[in-house]
Formats: sequence, C-alpha cells, structure tokens
Amino acid sequence: MKEIDMTRREGSKGVALVELASKRKQTYIVRTDVQPYETEESDGVTFIEQRYAYKPTMDDVKEFVFGVINKQTDTNILSGFVWNGHSVWLSAENQRNFSEAHHMGLLPVTFKLGEQSDGTAVYHTFETQSELDDFYSSAFTYILNCLQAGWTQKDSYDFTEYEEALNAL
Repeated sequence: MKEIDMTRREGSKGVALVELASKRKQTYIVRTDVQPYETEESDGVTFIEQRYAYKPTMDDVKEFVFGVINKQTDTNILSGFVWNGHSVWLSAENQRNFSEAHHMGLLPVTFKLGEQSDGTAVYHTFETQSELDDFYSSAFTYILNCLQAGWTQKDSYDFTEYEEALNAL
C-alpha cells in the first residue's frame, strides 16, 4: 500500500465515503475519519482521503482505514503523553532509553522530555528510583492504553457504508 497522506481535507456534510472522482481516468477516492466542524462562516466536515487509480476493493478500504487508525495511534503515543505537567516525546529511541535507565537503575539520570511551545527544551533529572518508577510505569501504561484504544477502534469499525458504496459504483 502506498503511504497514507494524513492531511485533513474539508468538505460538505454528507460527503461520500467512496466516490468515482474521474470516470475517464478511473480514479476513485476513499475517505475516513469524517469529523464535523462548525465556524461562524460555515459548517462542514474534515476527513482523510486516499486516491486509487482503480476501483478499490474492500481489502483496499480496510487497509486504508486501519492504516489511518494505526498512524493516529502512533501519533498519540509519540506526542500525547504528559507527565508532571510536561509533554513527553515518546519516540521509539526515547522509549528504549527510558526503559534501559529504568531497568538498570541508572541514577541520577537526566532526560530531555520534550519542548515547550516556544521550542525551549524541557529536561528532568530523576534522582530516586521511585520517581523513575513512577515515570516509567506512567509512560508504559499510557502506551498500552493508546494501543488498546486503537485495537478497540479497529475491532468495532463498521464497514457497511463502504460495502454499500462500492457495490453502488
């Protein structure tokens, strides 16, 4: 599957989840994560879409929808964790570093947790094992909760509208 462009696009309420964009070119569009919005000027929806140079199958649709859910889960893990009021960047490398320091009991240990909104780095020095334990268990629990939420979303996803739309094309 090609890389998913996670750029949110805007459209009107009732936008089709699947449509034939160009009959001549046989280009199709599949959309997911349709979210309503309202402003003073208008209301509509935002969504993520994927274009296909052929009529997509249900397997294509599922791969796209689950790919979007996976990317959103990864983004939540990477940048959604907050510890002691500080956003913590949970990249794979940082997760490994945190885990190794925790398991080896390296103290004191200083980590760059992330950055403030102005780009200033936020560092924290862990002086005690209990403080490092709290941080590590909080981060690990956060990651597990994000994964569980993604699995639940995928397990409960209803593809009925997609099946109907594909059959109608």
